[in-house]
Amino acid sequence: MIKKFLVVLSISLLAGCTHNQVKALSLNTSSVNTYPQNMTDLQLCDTLYFGRPSNQTLAAIGSEFNRRKLSKSWCLHVTNRWYLTRTYDWLVQPYHEHEKEHHS
Repeated sequence: MIKKFLVVLSISLLAGCTHNQVKALSLNTSSVNTYPQNMTDLQLCDTLYFGRPSNQTLAAIGSEFNRRKLSKSWCLHVTNRWYLTRTYDWLVQPYHEHEKEHHS
């Protein structure tokens, strides 16, 4: 019973955190060891602007960052959103895309 409560409490606390707050707790700070073409947008931001370690050069990461037309302001916006908000957007996005297809 207590174990379930602690799991739910931990998930709830992390859902109310932003990406930057989680990194401050030393979570999600592992090295990104993949080619920049395979990195997520957030991994590109973390390695290029926020000092997350990677085995790739900053030139290669920056090139992929520019190819995707990302910006530092976008990175700041995304890293300061709550995980709960990001999860909601991720869950609702397919529904909104489906609605757009039927209204076009």
